[in-house]
Amino acid sequence: MKILLACGIFSVCAFAETLTWDKLIASAEEDPVLQASQKKQNSISARSGTKLWDELEFEYKLNGFGFQEHEFELEMKPKAFGEGAADEAYWKSQAEYQKAHQQLDRASVLYERYEHALRFVRLQQTLNLHLQLAQIAADRVEVLHALSGSETFHLQDLVSAMEEQVSIASKLVADSNSIRDSKMKLLSWVNGFDDVQLDSAFLPTVDELKNILNKMSGDAEKYSEVVTAKAKWQVDEKRAEQETAGDRNYITQVSVGYKYVHGRYKYKWVTTECHGSSCTEEWQLQHTDDDRRTRDKFFASIGFRLPFFNSNNSKELKRQIDVLESERDYQKTKRDVAQKVERRREEILGLIAQREVQKKFVDQVDQGALFEDFANRAGNDPLLLLRARQSSVESQLKIVAIEDNIFTVYLDLLFETGALGRTDVSNHLKAGPEK
Repeated sequence: MKILLACGIFSVCAFAETLTWDKLIASAEEDPVLQASQKKQNSISARSGTKLWDELEFEYKLNGFGFQEHEFELEMKPKAFGEGAADEAYWKSQAEYQKAHQQLDRASVLYERYEHALRFVRLQQTLNLHLQLAQIAADRVEVLHALSGSETFHLQDLVSAMEEQVSIASKLVADSNSIRDSKMKLLSWVNGFDDVQLDSAFLPTVDELKNILNKMSGDAEKYSEVVTAKAKWQVDEKRAEQETAGDRNYITQVSVGYKYVHGRYKYKWVTTECHGSSCTEEWQLQHTDDDRRTRDKFFASIGFRLPFFNSNNSKELKRQIDVLESERDYQKTKRDVAQKVERRREEILGLIAQREVQKKFVDQVDQGALFEDFANRAGNDPLLLLRARQSSVESQLKIVAIEDNIFTVYLDLLFETGALGRTDVSNHLKAGPEK
């Protein structure tokens, strides 16, 4: 029994997989949102070619329940002049719009994954730093207990240290709960994984980030929201052209038919008998054969619309307004997104400057340069050394918070520039926007 249990545990461990950055990013293609978007794209691509008619109808008509006369007619409603080309142009623009929209969908799906992954990395970093603070707090309490009999001992210092120790323990519990929730969220996107391992090495360094921001293109025409808005404008423009072409349907219908007549019955005077010069006639229903020529059994018809008596000025005006409205939306989106991207870029550079100041302070503390005047005292005063360690760790926590703000804004910038919609890269954070 013990052997079977051990084998079961070994099997679970053998097949357990760890979710990494690459697997998390690759899982976006299996997201239901993207799959629905791809189905829509495929439906447009599989569309059949444009026909020369709008409707094709076969009609059978029975003239009378005597079943003597039958009419067969094939009726076609042809497309208007130029409507076929307008249809093709419309569906081509619709395909481009759906392609742009699919990039937005991909960016949205990846945005959510990157957002939670970055949060998971930040929580791990925060947990590690809080563990260091917990150890420092425990060491401080231990030192104060050792100094309890000395003249320099103050009971209030010990009480404050113990309160700080409890506060840090509470933060550690909160960190563990947040990491567990974040891990569950990440695992919910990908089946078959039971653990998460996201390394901070996947993220760009500060120098790489500055290089990305300095070299990124300022051409708003490449931004996904702008591309989508422009594609929408083109769709509305082509739809208006399509509807305008449809209004030129001067020939409303063309039909050809065949009328089959087995015979006709009609009343007429019929001579029944004659006696000498005297004849008797009766009013009788007589059957007569169809004596028409074969060519006369076929018929054709054509219908024309009289445009002079139909006014579509209001429809045409509405189409023009719709197109102009879409153009306005495109221009507004282009301006707004360009401004937002520039603000994001400046905000990130400002946060990087703040981080550099904080990092410089941490380096000075770690190297002992900030406390070099008290170096000799630190050797005899462990509380001062603990205070220096605490100051360094707290400054690192501030750096983690600043980096969290940096990557939050950077992720927004990647979304707005369309960089998250790229399919030619596996690490969108290091690739950045197109140059």
